[in-house]
Amino acid sequence: MSLRDRIPEQLRLGDSLVAITLEDDLAVFPTSDYILLEISHKAGRVNIPRIVGTIRGLVKKDRKSVAIRGYGFKGTGLAVRIAHELKKRETDFTYLMTFDTFEASEPNSDSPITSVQIVIMPLEE
Repeated sequence: MSLRDRIPEQLRLGDSLVAITLEDDLAVFPTSDYILLEISHKAGRVNIPRIVGTIRGLVKKDRKSVAIRGYGFKGTGLAVRIAHELKKRETDFTYLMTFDTFEASEPNSDSPITSVQIVIMPLEE
């Protein structure tokens, strides 16, 4: 099975326009199949080491997939930084990651915001 085939159906973006409904800098949406972390394009300071530690635990110990969606310039940068920190700390555990770009929009706005989704998955057993 390819890595793309392992992405949960709800995280497959295709050509859809994603609506941004965040009220905070970060939002976490747990499901039975995966955890979704969304980062606003208006995010302030974010505790990256804490987020990286939490994601590592979810993927390594709980064997959950984690999706990070970063919206706009700031959210995209933070999402990629989190993925980078995960890879830097990867010593005795290997992650699989997929990266996709997509367009998102805010309510009351006509201009789309380029965004990124990073799905982090454990290795298949």
